[in-house]
Amino acid sequence: LPGVQKIKSSLRQAKRLLSKESLAANVRVETERRIKALEADLVNAQNARKLRTMASRYHKVKFFERQKVCRKIKQVKRNLVTAMVEEKERLELTLSNLRVDLNYILHYPPTKKYISLFPPEVRKSSVSPTTVTLEDDDERSKIRKLIRLKMEQGELSLEPDNEYDNPVASRSSRSRHNRDHGIDVTSRVEGPSPKVLKGSEDVSADEFFGDDNE
Repeated sequence: LPGVQKIKSSLRQAKRLLSKESLAANVRVETERRIKALEADLVNAQNARKLRTMASRYHKVKFFERQKVCRKIKQVKRNLVTAMVEEKERLELTLSNLRVDLNYILHYPPTKKYISLFPPEVRKSSVSPTTVTLEDDDERSKIRKLIRLKMEQGELSLEPDNEYDNPVASRSSRSRHNRDHGIDVTSRVEGPSPKVLKGSEDVSADEFFGDDNE
């Protein structure tokens, strides 16, 4: 798909041609069709550019959050093996919530501003990431509820950690999810980790995302 500016240029040229009063009928019909096709291409190109921008902007924070959640999941799964009966119910609930968190990170709406599971206020305290204490929490809660619903309906994996450990299955699952929800997977950034854009949060030096002895 051509770039946004190239499509806009072609669109302007087609509209100038259509404005000519002496245009032959068959050329007019063909030009009108071309304009409609170019307008559709423009929407797709703008969406693809937005996806690339958002992927670059939130790549780093999502990477560190994913690592954090995956370590916690592994810790809970280890504890479940030796847990007493009365402790297992609490650990299973914790594991279920962490899996929702992992799907939240993996399947967050790609054109939306990413709302961190672990904003600075949470990292510096013992506050739960799902506790309503921040302005963004309403939106975060809505998306988590939607993610949980999709898991219950079978649209997302109930055990994303197992798929994440299997790269082939993980890519297949995410591609299927993106296709079913109208996300253009071809617009994703490939190759080396994208550069973090100005305005995004740099969490690489935050001790919160360090090893959890897990």
